[in-house]
Amino acid sequence: MKLIGRTNGRRRTAAFVAAAGVFAAAVAGVATTTASAADASTAQRGTTITSTGLRPGQVKHVWLIILENKSYDATFTGLNQNSYLWKTLPAQGVLLKNYYGTGHYSMDNYISMVSGQGPQADTQSDCNVVDTRFGSDHSIIGSGEDRGQVKSLANAAQPSGANAPDGSNGCTYPHSTPTLFNQLDAAHETWKGYAQDLGNQPGREDGLCGAPGTADNNPENNPTYLTPSADHPAPTGVTSFTGAQANDQYVAKHFPFPWFEGLTGAAGAKGRAATSLTTPTQGGTDCDAAHIANLDSSSNGLFRDLQHEKTTPAFSWITPNNCSDAHDAVCKGNNLSGSFTSSGQPVYQSGTPAPESTTPKNHTGGLYASDLFLKYYIPMIERSAAFKDGGLIDVAFDEANPPFTYSGNSFDNANHYGPTLSDKPDASSGIAADRAGENIDGKNVATEPTGPNSTLGTDSKGNQLYPGPGYNAFIDRPSACTQTSPTLVPADCVPGIVRGGSGNTPGARTDAVAANTASSYVVDQSIVADDTGRGVVDTTDKTGPGGTSPIPADTFVGAVSDTGPQYPTSASGSVVSGSFQLLDAAGNPVTPTGAVTSLTLSAEGAPGFLSTGQTADPLYDATDATPGGGDTGSVLISPLIKPGTVSTTYYNHYSWLRTMEDVFGVSTGDDHQRLPGGTVSGGVDRLGHLGYAGQAGLEPFGPDVFNNALPRRR
Repeated sequence: MKLIGRTNGRRRTAAFVAAAGVFAAAVAGVATTTASAADASTAQRGTTITSTGLRPGQVKHVWLIILENKSYDATFTGLNQNSYLWKTLPAQGVLLKNYYGTGHYSMDNYISMVSGQGPQADTQSDCNVVDTRFGSDHSIIGSGEDRGQVKSLANAAQPSGANAPDGSNGCTYPHSTPTLFNQLDAAHETWKGYAQDLGNQPGREDGLCGAPGTADNNPENNPTYLTPSADHPAPTGVTSFTGAQANDQYVAKHFPFPWFEGLTGAAGAKGRAATSLTTPTQGGTDCDAAHIANLDSSSNGLFRDLQHEKTTPAFSWITPNNCSDAHDAVCKGNNLSGSFTSSGQPVYQSGTPAPESTTPKNHTGGLYASDLFLKYYIPMIERSAAFKDGGLIDVAFDEANPPFTYSGNSFDNANHYGPTLSDKPDASSGIAADRAGENIDGKNVATEPTGPNSTLGTDSKGNQLYPGPGYNAFIDRPSACTQTSPTLVPADCVPGIVRGGSGNTPGARTDAVAANTASSYVVDQSIVADDTGRGVVDTTDKTGPGGTSPIPADTFVGAVSDTGPQYPTSASGSVVSGSFQLLDAAGNPVTPTGAVTSLTLSAEGAPGFLSTGQTADPLYDATDATPGGGDTGSVLISPLIKPGTVSTTYYNHYSWLRTMEDVFGVSTGDDHQRLPGGTVSGGVDRLGHLGYAGQAGLEPFGPDVFNNALPRRR
């Protein structure tokens, strides 16, 4: 386990090493020896539950609503017409100002939240190639700091021993990789995973637990190819497995359940029936209708379950669709699809008003759409008897796009809106915003475990050879620094080499624009703030005087402005109105001498290593590690939380998992089922925590969050 960014931290391995023999026996298929009842009792009196500031059983029902791809700056500064999430909800509970994702892009965060597994190339790429098995029960690490992690079998051929190329690892974790849901099963707690739009298109997510593909999908024997081709065609009606489509905006990469054989039971070890790792408290299987449901189902959806406390699961995972979760800027379907008719009426809640005053016929996504979703579902939960009796609502994001200046998915960027005017597109601020964070032994640290499948390394010049958990997603590198081929050697990682592939400096781009002799401003719906400084070449007919180009040489992109929201009525519309000012090399405005309808923006390159026609890339950085998933912020609401409070403690997805394990007491009870790969009564740290949730000294949400709990019993 590599630690990033810690300058004075010490290695903490004792808890991992102490239980190494227990774990090794488990992954070999031998019955696991667990902590005794006395150990469990001691654990309950110690760090597992008391560090949250809660008494066992105070939290009886949890609803996690997981949103997508927004930084704290984008969400909680008022830029995006999302006042419900920005203002209303924090006034009802606690705002975590320093809650961090654990990587990029999406799927790796969901995996880490429910299992404590670190990032690896296929999940960091949202399983965009093929869904095959990742490792095996025998490749689970049995000792040391990375105990409990599944190590990729594909990594052995890599120079780093990790970072195998995307598509060679696999996406589905082997049978003996336990999850929070297995822990809840074993602790006799009920749970359910709700997903908006789940099952709307036959053949698209018909695998077990909402897995991509048809009902016979099996990641070992019948894998689903996430990018369909002539050799691997998609079923009729399926246009995308990884992105939204008009009649089905569910995406499996945002739903953690199908990616664990310990839940699906698929592809069990040879000679063993395909059964899940645990027996659910509700009976049946972990992928049946009692556990996996369309959010808006009239028979087993959220509204139906909330009608009585006894029908409300102890833990509810809620995945909105790719529009309602703020992921898509322009939605493939209606931005209230699944919940409302075309006239704006709820599909199953008679008499309940829609969360906007006008009929929802626009396709505006982002935080605007997520606000509509939250306005509808959170009051529904808050009205329930279950919420009033020890309820906890948690609104979180999987990862933080760095400041909205870098993302084309916010309505107003830094050049337009005052509170964030100081955020400018450059690599140093991008690295700072994309950092990691958690709390170890009461100290906030900008670090997280890298894991055995996503290591860091530099060449002799200090250039980064491999992507860390941050995956180089929002800074630009020399291409050789992001390649993971077995032929990579440090000498290849030098500035100025551009060979194509992810992480490189941007190439030239041609945009459709509108400009004329009346102004130095150009309307361009594709422009984003990090295009500032790029050279501009007119590619329209020569409309200037005497047939000359209407834009002179040495003209550049000046101040960029993306304002909105606009309300597109189709999926091909634009949610922002983009524009920029033309400037010369001295910074003076340049006015075209004729009409302009198309412009080419210059390629960018490494500063100091520019080729002819390139301009300096403000996001270029070859030496700084990409440490984590960035600060997303989070809001929690509960009778156990004082309204309108704020916490600045550093937390991340591993902290979240540890919190859920603690509040549901998965490490206590003699009658709990035993789990291989870290038992419920032991965990990898003998305190009930899985994977990197078991880091020594990692703090769960504490009394700064649960600040309205009754005094602890002594």
